[in-house]
Amino acid sequence: MKRVLLLKYYLLIIALFASAVCMAQVNAGKIISYKKVIGGIEGKTTNALFDVHAYNDNIIRIRITKNKAFNTVNYALESEAIPSFNTIVTDKGNSIEIGTAAITVIIEKSPSLHITFKNKNGEIINEDETGEAFGTNFNGNKVISCKKLQDGERFVGLGEVLGNLDKRGNGYTLNNTDTYKYGDPRLSMYISIPFYIGIHHQHLYGLFYNNTYKTFFNFGISTPFTSITADGGDADYFFIYDNSISKILEHYSTITGKMPLPPLWSMGYNQSRCSYFPQDKVEWLAETFRQKKIPVDGIVLDADYQLNYQPFQTNKERFPDLPALSAKLSKLNIDLTASVYPGVKIDSSYDSYSDGLKKDVFIKYSDGSLFKTEIAPLKILLPDYTNPKARNWWIDKMKWMQENNISGYWNDMNEPAVGGSYLPDNLQFDFDGRKATAAEAKNVYGFQMARSSYEAGLKYRNGKRPFILTRSAFAGVQRYSAVWSGDNTASDEGLLSGVLLNSQMSLSGIPFVGPDLGGYIGDGTKDLFKRWMEVGIFSPYVRNHKEYFATANEPWSYGEEAEAISKTYIGFRYRLMPYIYSAFYEASQKGMPVARSLCINYPFDDKVFDNTYQYQFLFGDALMVAPVTTKENNKKVYLPKGEWYDLFTDELIQGEKEIQKETPIYQIPVFAKASSIIPMQSLIQSTKEKPSDTLFIHIYWRIFLIFMTHLITGV
Repeated sequence: MKRVLLLKYYLLIIALFASAVCMAQVNAGKIISYKKVIGGIEGKTTNALFDVHAYNDNIIRIRITKNKAFNTVNYALESEAIPSFNTIVTDKGNSIEIGTAAITVIIEKSPSLHITFKNKNGEIINEDETGEAFGTNFNGNKVISCKKLQDGERFVGLGEVLGNLDKRGNGYTLNNTDTYKYGDPRLSMYISIPFYIGIHHQHLYGLFYNNTYKTFFNFGISTPFTSITADGGDADYFFIYDNSISKILEHYSTITGKMPLPPLWSMGYNQSRCSYFPQDKVEWLAETFRQKKIPVDGIVLDADYQLNYQPFQTNKERFPDLPALSAKLSKLNIDLTASVYPGVKIDSSYDSYSDGLKKDVFIKYSDGSLFKTEIAPLKILLPDYTNPKARNWWIDKMKWMQENNISGYWNDMNEPAVGGSYLPDNLQFDFDGRKATAAEAKNVYGFQMARSSYEAGLKYRNGKRPFILTRSAFAGVQRYSAVWSGDNTASDEGLLSGVLLNSQMSLSGIPFVGPDLGGYIGDGTKDLFKRWMEVGIFSPYVRNHKEYFATANEPWSYGEEAEAISKTYIGFRYRLMPYIYSAFYEASQKGMPVARSLCINYPFDDKVFDNTYQYQFLFGDALMVAPVTTKENNKKVYLPKGEWYDLFTDELIQGEKEIQKETPIYQIPVFAKASSIIPMQSLIQSTKEKPSDTLFIHIYWRIFLIFMTHLITGV
């Protein structure tokens, strides 16, 4: 009870603070001048510059700054160029209207800049809070955007944050942090994606807040409005309106970019641990998978393969011949992924340290002195990946990975995980020549490292598709990297959090994502491992990963039954590979996620937001999965509108109802949507192995079907 009361007091304090922020600040002021430009208007208010530009019929960009010019570096954006798109601009006296085929933007001139978005039927989709002190405000360096909270409005997305699927009534801080064991759902995790989707009155919209500073999103914590408070920068946001979440995600992907199609092997099963060593143990691991005929495509080396955790140096005692290991795994059709930290050890005998000093690539304080810090157990310097010179230096260093035949580049500890992920205010980042403090640069540090690693892959992988995995990131990282959800725990709560985080990321433009199967931290039980493997193979990225001091986490580590279940479900994923590859292809073309929250397809169905059913998800367009915990022998499942086939019994069930499903330890509920086609192939042990010439087409017949699959290529 005490903890509940403390939580209520905490939320009340945040609510009062948020209210004060929006009611006691200097606002943008009234419009004093403006001019029409292609796509919209640009103008001045008493306290700010502003512009409104239509990027197409469905995307409007708003920028408001108290500075003399707008922020000119936009790492999240696919392109910084503002497109030439014709709109209708009409001066209505006390307001200005900008019209596209889908949206009307109404900009009130006084008493303060106030923006409303309506559809072509005149219905309000989103609007600033009213009154002189609302809308856009400034408080010192902070910028605050306040919006009306619509009746019954839901909020989904916002990337890697915990809590329920519907974010209404809560607040979340985006500030990339090393979040071991996760923790308070309101506080930061490893990744910041300032993009959410609003749902109300049969309307759908997306809002991407293009600001890299620490940002607090208040979705109505005991207040009648929402607010976005960034610690600096501009109020710079993209408003997206369309009639489905899938279309909103496609529009969002035109802003921040689409995932390039990854290598086929990365869609298979990956086995990892902190850490596998020495070299002969890795060889044993690969051979055991092949002997047991458990499919696998990747083995992952954590940092212990390195000499004293130094990037680009091998511990020869543990790995006497790393290229030979890679070659041996390659003969077994297994690709090697290896971890690399951003930190460079302070050691004059270390080539990367000496070379980095010579080429001036490390982060410095504003007085020009080097920023010396620690990623345990090393004293290190950090490359400034916002500096093109440092990115090119990193790309050159990453050639070492190719020389050792390493296929996948795993960027870890890149929040960066130093000093509680805190960076001093007086650091100076290059920010591609514009210069920035840590407050502005920190959230894109891991993003820029992933970008550099991806560009190294393009340069050195001899035409093969790069695979990058990053722990820390920002919006737009899908252009460069897959992500995983960090250091989770071996528990039912960890299992469900991983499933929901996949859904969160699916609503935030990140298709290639997954948790550590089995839970990274702590000893799991046999039943937990079984349940996690059953649901885990329906994750876009499938990696089994465990910390060093915990129980082993290989498929055979929990006894014969766990091994048999793991083998069955991993095998099922490999048989599904034509279907999975088609889902990845769609993601690369349209920005549609591979694993999808049910609200993407059913945004106005209240049941999909229910705490009981929010963990269910679609894998691709046709399969619905319901995760099961160790406490559930009988699972309550919600079937949305339509008809559904039980994948294991072929029973046809009418949707829009709740059902009970028996869940023996070897099975979780999986359903196929009626009127769908699922292509499958023969069982293979690796994606490099050629399946039989027969493509198995599973038809869940109800009405006329249109079927499309995509030719699998593995480069």
